[in-house]
Formats: sequence, C-alpha cells, structure tokens
Amino acid sequence: MLILSLFTCLSLNARCVKGPDFVRTVASGYGVSLALGTINITNNKVQPVGSLLASNVVRFSDNPRFKKGPDSILWVCDRADVNNIYEIIATNGNDRNGGHFEVGSFDGYPNYYATLFRNVGIRLTHVNSGRVFTRNYQRIPLQNYAISPDGLKIHIRVKDFSPIRADLIRVSLTTPRGQSPFDWCGKAEQLTSGTYTCTQPNGYVSFCSPGSPAAYCDTGDSSTSYVGWGLDNWMGINMGGVAPMAELVSKRTCTAKSVTPVVTFPPITVDALNNGGKSQGMFTVNILCEGLTGTGTVSGLTALGMQVPYENYQAALRLNLVNSSGGVSYLLPTDLGVSGMASGVGIQIANANDGMIRNFIGWQRCNAAPSYCAAGEAGGWYDARDGARVVNNGGTLGISEYAINFNAYLSRIGNQTVRAGQVYASAQILVKVQ
Repeated sequence: MLILSLFTCLSLNARCVKGPDFVRTVASGYGVSLALGTINITNNKVQPVGSLLASNVVRFSDNPRFKKGPDSILWVCDRADVNNIYEIIATNGNDRNGGHFEVGSFDGYPNYYATLFRNVGIRLTHVNSGRVFTRNYQRIPLQNYAISPDGLKIHIRVKDFSPIRADLIRVSLTTPRGQSPFDWCGKAEQLTSGTYTCTQPNGYVSFCSPGSPAAYCDTGDSSTSYVGWGLDNWMGINMGGVAPMAELVSKRTCTAKSVTPVVTFPPITVDALNNGGKSQGMFTVNILCEGLTGTGTVSGLTALGMQVPYENYQAALRLNLVNSSGGVSYLLPTDLGVSGMASGVGIQIANANDGMIRNFIGWQRCNAAPSYCAAGEAGGWYDARDGARVVNNGGTLGISEYAINFNAYLSRIGNQTVRAGQVYASAQILVKVQ
C-alpha cells in the first residue's frame, strides 16, 4: 500500500483593485485645491517670520473629478484586507517648490516646506492622525470603509480618506536652483506676487495595501522614490493649477498682537440658562496696523474675525449653526473626552462698542477665485478697527497699536438640552487682507 501525502502551503494574499469610481488625480493639475485664497506679505515689523498667513482644511471629495462626490468608490478590497489598508502621506519631494526644501527649521518652525511664493512656507497635516507631512513617506492605517452589499468586499470611498490641513507662515529662506531633482515650474525666482499658476502639487496622499500591485506602498524619500505615481494610486494636493488658486499680494495691513488669554464665565444654573439667562465675560484684542492701512470687509481691505476649531465647525454643521456664507453662530465647547463637561450650550461674542452679536469664521471652502472665499460679516469677518481705541499712535507711516474690547456670552443653544458641567472652548483671532 502506497500512501501519498501532499502538503500544500497556500498564500492567500488578498488583492485590492481600483474601484468603479476611480479617477486619476495624481497628474499635475488634477489634484484637489487647497483653496487658500489671498495671501498677503507685508512689512516684517508687523508680520515677522513665523506669522501665520493662511490656513485651510480640505477633503479629497472637494475635487470635482470625483463625480459621485464623497461616496465615490476608489478601491475594492477583500474582507481579509481589513487590517492591511493604509494611507501614505508625503510632500512632493522631487520638486524645488513642491516639497523638496524644508525651509521652516532655519527659523525654528520645522516641517514647513517651500512653495512657489517667495518667503511662504507650507505645512500639511493629516487631520485624522495628526501626522505632519515630510519628504519621507509615512504609512497610516485607514480606519474608515464600507462593506459591500454581498458582505464579501470592503469599499474604500473618497470620504474615507482623512481631511488635510494646510498652514502657511512667513519664512526667511528662499529656494536655490539646481539643488533639487526637478524644477518643473521653471521659475528663475520664486514669485513675489500674483497667482500660484504652478500645477505641481505640494503633497500627495496615496492608498496602499501590501501585496496589491495596483495599490503599491511607497517607502523612503519622496525626492528619489515615487513608484506609486506611475501606478496612479496617489492623490495630489495643490496650491495652484487647480481652481481656486492661491493669490499672493503685498498690501499694508494689520496683525493680531495679543488677546486676553483666558475668559472666565461666572457660574450659572441650568434653570437660568433654560429661561434665557446668560453668563458674561470680557476680553480684549490688541492689533498692530501699518499707517494708511485700509480696513473693512471688501476685497483688498483688512478684516478681523475669530475662527472656531475645525472639529467644532463640523459639530456646528450637524447642529445647523452654520449659515450659507460659512459663518458660525456659536462657538461650541470642545469635547475633552472626560466626564463633567457641559453640553447644550455655546458661546457668542459681541463688539463691546455696539453690542451686536457677531458670527465666528468657519471652515467653508473657497469655491471659485480667491474673491469668492467666505467674506463679509455673514462669513465672520468685520472691519479690523471697528470699535478700536488707539493705544500707541505710530503716525501716518508708522505702526500703530489698537485695542478692541469684546463681550462673550455663555448661553443655551436653541432648544438643546442643557447638561451641567464645565465649559472649555477656544477660538483663533485672525486678521488678514480680504
């Protein structure tokens, strides 16, 4: 009797393939616009190195190339791949002004990379993880996906990718020629004004699953390694080349100097809040303005506003507290994830000079040219010197300091159920050319 024993070792490597709504967004000019609007560079006494010039948060579903929007299915994987799917992030490391030169560290601001705009550095952040983009690829587990109707596959939709935050600051370094692998935009010098016409992305996010050829996982330095680009599994993030493009100007302006660091509200009962009561605090914002600065809310003038955190903006959207211009009616408490926090309440602000309740600035996307970014009082922007008193007069050509007093009110939101507890909230003071 012959006994034949066969032992077979099967490698059951599941494969991810491009989905029915996959669209190529890796090529120059095909990415998602960062929609940063107007960026102003002015007197370095008012706007020293490190000054924040612009911020925005974008989602890949903002890219009109994805015809089904957030629900576009970009990748289809086997259920077995559920713990084998990743986002990969990196700057556009092989391009001179796309992410090769890390210019911020010289001034003490690491991870800010050069842009086509002279003295403007950009830092990109993967919102879901908090990871900051560098030239080296970083692999981040993808937590969100959908199960196919038959239960056998997982669908990676465009809305499953993390939002990306962009922060721009003033830097002192410029980029040399001939020291990066490529200089695709071919500018002898970085731009000092005008539209960001270069189509080179500032960073990329790619989908990867080890063992899936179409979903290649890049590693190493993006300056020299970029296999995934040729496989189209990257998505570009652009300051220019995709509408709405950033615009660089140089106008006299104001900047925020200081703000009362903590506003404390007197205790108030749930019953008082339910009966329309409010708890009031006060704070002061000090600004510096160049002489002859024009202030107001129309294009080219300097305005002041207070922006809610991005996560709070998302919560405000769910509560219908955001108007059609992107303005937010209440600053919501930040969920610290601990017990004893209040809910059902929010904070409103008013200029102490006129007592009129103001909107906060949200995170609404610019949807066309820079002039179509959220603006005006409905969008949370107000004349920068509205209600201001002079603290130090710098004269016509000098730099003057102004102080503006505000009232803050803690109150019940609509018919929300109020729960007693502590309230913690924060907002960022923004002063910029519209």
